[in-house]
Amino acid sequence: MCFGRSSSMVAVYLLLFVALSGCISNGDAEEASTLIEVPFVGPVDERECFDFDNKERCWLLHIPETATYEFCLSNSCPLLIDVHGRTSTAAHQFNLSDYPRITDKDNAILVHPEGLDNRFNIGWCCGDEDDVGFILELIDKIIHDRRADMSRVYVTGWSNGCYMSNELASVASHKIAAVACMAGYTDEPLPANYSAIPVMEIHGLEDQIVPYGSSFTTGVLLEETLEGDEGAIQNMYWWGGANECSGSAPEFETVEWDYSFKRFTNCTNGADVVLVTMNYAQHNPYMNDYDGSDSPFFQAILTGNPTGIDASQMAWDFLSQYSKSVELDEG
Repeated sequence: MCFGRSSSMVAVYLLLFVALSGCISNGDAEEASTLIEVPFVGPVDERECFDFDNKERCWLLHIPETATYEFCLSNSCPLLIDVHGRTSTAAHQFNLSDYPRITDKDNAILVHPEGLDNRFNIGWCCGDEDDVGFILELIDKIIHDRRADMSRVYVTGWSNGCYMSNELASVASHKIAAVACMAGYTDEPLPANYSAIPVMEIHGLEDQIVPYGSSFTTGVLLEETLEGDEGAIQNMYWWGGANECSGSAPEFETVEWDYSFKRFTNCTNGADVVLVTMNYAQHNPYMNDYDGSDSPFFQAILTGNPTGIDASQMAWDFLSQYSKSVELDEG
């Protein structure tokens, strides 16, 4: 898919509209003027940028045909932020997770932030950019410019992007309605103003890059290794404690031959905590293979989940059921 700058594409759409409309009578002039004054129209597949922290920061934007500016003024258009992994790109993540196939029907606006040097700084790893600040400002911009539903802002991502999703859940719980991400976990202290939000993590049992059981091998791949006692199970319990979920163990909601759901319920704010274990998946739990590596070794261990479970659909089914109370910004 080709992405371009928004200003040029909007101009093309408007010129096409005028050209295809034929001669506009005086009676139609007011209506035509109103349509042209709408700042953005869909469908949109664009690459956009702004200046943040004295650097150009960019993202890929996908808006389904139904989620026009005018439609989103009076209807819910959720915002889904999908964060790519380290050494990957926004374009690779777009193809890998393939969310438009799922989210277009729900009028969701999809954004793929671009990490500088193909990575995101999550505090203990991966550069010194203020990537949290960048993504939070980006969320505000999309809400303002595209009229995304501020009560339905969701975050997902893969690997380094899942670590970032966990970080955003922690530090921006006032803004994020729910998080569901792939192959990453957290062990960072919660800020004092954290308010429980739903969290799902999807992890392959055969993951060789961010191991399911513990993080001791990630020092090979990350600049600053974790402590070694983090893992998918520990992450679930960590979020269960953060969300003050009742019970000493999660309930087994679903157990199948190739995957299982473990779920904490009865949590503060109704913020369930879920771990999806894919029994035969490696680091890439998506259906699509990852095609962004030149290394035969990494290409082999980044193939998609062999049993065909739709991780993106699972994540969206979880995310889209949640919304949060927010103060409306009349500006």
